[in-house]
Amino acid sequence: MVRWVLAAALLMVAGCGKKGGSSVGNASDPTSFASSGFIDFDFEEEEEALEDLMGSELEVVNAECGNLLELEPLALSGMLSDPQVRCLEDRLKESERQTAKNKLSVILMNDAWIKGDEHRWEGITRRHLKEIDRSNPDMCYKFAYILSKQGPDKMDEAMKWADVALDNRSRWEGDTHVKRVYALHKIKTTSAQRKWEWLEEQYTKDPSEDLLKEKDEARNLTKTMAREWLEYARQAKQDETVPYGLCVSAAGTAEFCEEV
Repeated sequence: MVRWVLAAALLMVAGCGKKGGSSVGNASDPTSFASSGFIDFDFEEEEEALEDLMGSELEVVNAECGNLLELEPLALSGMLSDPQVRCLEDRLKESERQTAKNKLSVILMNDAWIKGDEHRWEGITRRHLKEIDRSNPDMCYKFAYILSKQGPDKMDEAMKWADVALDNRSRWEGDTHVKRVYALHKIKTTSAQRKWEWLEEQYTKDPSEDLLKEKDEARNLTKTMAREWLEYARQAKQDETVPYGLCVSAAGTAEFCEEV
């Protein structure tokens, strides 16, 4: 519960729906919510598109669910009522225009986040990225990070959305670009390692050819991702300690991880 309160406080300062992690004070960790700038979604385009949509789909929303310009700050405070949430969900499902879907989805996402409804937030965000818009690297970064902190069954999905964020990394600049790309490589590598470790445990308990193949593939994936993270750390002059250690651990030899 503490992390949600901290996240809410941070979000109210930044004016958007970013969530804090379980620890907010580690400024040296690029995946730390306090240091990585997790709290800076930019919805300027959606605001500009609002006028164009008035008189069509969003006018229906205003009539049935309440004025969107009034609902947005309520969502950012986690104060949407259950009937309002249901109404917005219904309108989102019925909307045909992507801009309207995006607007409604973001409002619902923010509300779930601030209320600390992690399960609902995860579902809304997954739907948003799969069906509405995956071009925002901040959102993909945030989703990948949250998934990477969950069980081993979420590691493949965490790596997937980290890759999508990296595909759109050109939208970041300067120090933000460096920190977030470094953090995304970290998310990918640690997720691969968690999957590998879990498969090793399963294989120890109940060995099988399928598990042997899966754990070896996960180890090779960890090795590859650790090497990519290490290469980026060298290029960007970031800390090489952890990526190097993971690289050697997965490769079983330091030679694979040495600088060419």
